[in-house]
Amino acid sequence: MLALLTAVALAGPRIILVGDTGEDTAIGKVVSAQLVKEMATADWLLALGDLFYDAPPIDDNACATLLAARYRSFYEGIPPQKVIPVLGNHDVTTVAQDAFSPAARACSVAAFELLGWSKGDYPSAVRKLDKAGVAIDLAVIDAGFYGAGAPKPSLKFRKESWRFYAAHYTWRTTAGKCDEQDKIPVAWLGKPPMDLWLNGHAHHLDAVMVESVLALTSGGGMELRKPKICPDVTSHFTYTRDADGPPLGGYLALDVVSKSSLVVTPTVCTETGCAAKPAIACVRVEKGLGVSCKPVL
Repeated sequence: MLALLTAVALAGPRIILVGDTGEDTAIGKVVSAQLVKEMATADWLLALGDLFYDAPPIDDNACATLLAARYRSFYEGIPPQKVIPVLGNHDVTTVAQDAFSPAARACSVAAFELLGWSKGDYPSAVRKLDKAGVAIDLAVIDAGFYGAGAPKPSLKFRKESWRFYAAHYTWRTTAGKCDEQDKIPVAWLGKPPMDLWLNGHAHHLDAVMVESVLALTSGGGMELRKPKICPDVTSHFTYTRDADGPPLGGYLALDVVSKSSLVVTPTVCTETGCAAKPAIACVRVEKGLGVSCKPVL
């Protein structure tokens, strides 16, 4: 495993996945410090939504400035040009979570721009993440698309590139958001629509196959929780907190090794430090989109 992980570090794009970072916790500080170290060798950090949980100061003229300061408390030390933000449900709605708020969403997007994370290319856009001859098309989907009447995104992809979708909401997961299983409106994307679906929202780490699509959940930025287990869903790995156990946090590293293979490595953090867990290796199916995966031995 060590030899493989050493090799992938010298190959194509390396993307760190972390979501749900919007609360100031002790374990979140450990995760944040570890991410600074990761980004010395990683190409991008995908911030998978819910970058705050309290109501944004949407009636304040300094809304974006105040919100950027909150974001900075977790992402300080990470080169801003490497951060790709994703809007989560808390980032686009009122604090009561009962309505989409254009003002809240606008404040979040303006804060992203102040931090140098993006230039407002929302609600949805395709980012080209290419390195060492490996091409990735990353579609970033706005959380507002899911129920706020946002227009259907018009996304264009290159024929031979990896196709990843990043959105805050889970598509399928082993735990935590069981009532939301398979509610992502992906029918208009084709079948299979992509190689990987990348999300936060559920506060744990796991890797679940949806037919040939690998759905990766990385919602452990502020903490891993002990969620309700969803029936009839299995994964390549799942990391949660034990009910009476110490606080945990975590994230996923996605190493795209070549045009046809990638490796996903979970990292789990305790109050004393962080450790990589066993990885999975995936190869693209011979025709069309999608992958098959197995543990790295």
